[in-house]
Amino acid sequence: MTSFSTLMPNIQSIASQAGQSTLAFFQDERTKVQHKKDGSPVTLADQASEDIIIPALQSLTPHIPVIAEEQAEAGNAPDVRHHDTFWLVDPLDGTKEFIKGSPDYTVNIGLVHYGKPVLGVVYIPATGDMYHGGVGIGAFYNDTPIKVNVPTSNVYNIVMNKTSSATTRARTYLREKGIEIGDFVMRGSSLKFCLIADGQADLYTRFVPTYEWDTAAAHAILLQAGGDIIDFETGQRLAYGKYSNKYLNGYLMTASDKVLTSLSL
Repeated sequence: MTSFSTLMPNIQSIASQAGQSTLAFFQDERTKVQHKKDGSPVTLADQASEDIIIPALQSLTPHIPVIAEEQAEAGNAPDVRHHDTFWLVDPLDGTKEFIKGSPDYTVNIGLVHYGKPVLGVVYIPATGDMYHGGVGIGAFYNDTPIKVNVPTSNVYNIVMNKTSSATTRARTYLREKGIEIGDFVMRGSSLKFCLIADGQADLYTRFVPTYEWDTAAAHAILLQAGGDIIDFETGQRLAYGKYSNKYLNGYLMTASDKVLTSLSL
C-alpha cells in the first residue's frame, strides 16, 4: 500500500488551523445559523473551517480529490468513482452541539484509499485535544496510544446519540442481542466513534443515517485501535465512495473486532 503516514503532521496542522477558526463563532449568539435542504443547521463557522481545509489539502495533495460537506451540500462534490484515493472532510461535525455551546464538536479529515480509511484526524477545537491515526502510524489521543476495549461479559458500556428515538431503538436492539447495558454516555459528533477507539465505551449502534465525511476520519483511527464500523445492511465494513447515493451511510455498528465478530457483524 502507498505510504500516506508522512502526511499526518500536515493534516494535524490543517485540522488545528481550521478548528481555531471556529472558536471566533463558538458560544456567540450572533453566529448566523442557516438551514440546509434537509433541515439540518449550518453556521458561518462551518464555512470558515472548510475554506481553510479545502485549499490546504489541494495544495498538499493536488492529485487527490476532496469531498467536503458544505461543498457537497452545494452540489459540488467530485465524482470519485474513478479515483482510488480521496479525502473526506467534515469541517464542523456536531453543528447542533456547537450552536448550543457544547464542546462536543469536531473537525474531521479522513483519507480513503481503495475503499479503506487509511488516515484520520479528529480535532476538538473547544478543548484543543486531538485523535489521530492511520496505517503505519497507529492510533492516538494527543500523544497517548489508544486501543479498543474488549468486554469480558455480556455487559457493555454504550455510547449513544443525543436523541431519544435513537437511544430507544439502540436499547431495543441490544436487548434482542442479549446485551446488558452497563454504563452509557451520550456524546455528540464523531467523538462517539472515538470513545470506542480509546476504550471508554464498548459499543455504538447508530440508527440515524450519516454521511461518509462524518465517519471516515474516526474510522481510520478505529481500524488502527482494533475496532471497525460495520454497515448493518451489508454486514461488511462501511464502504466509501458512494457517489450514486450522495455519499450517504446507512445504519452502523461500531465496536472492537472481537465484539463485532461475536455479534455476527
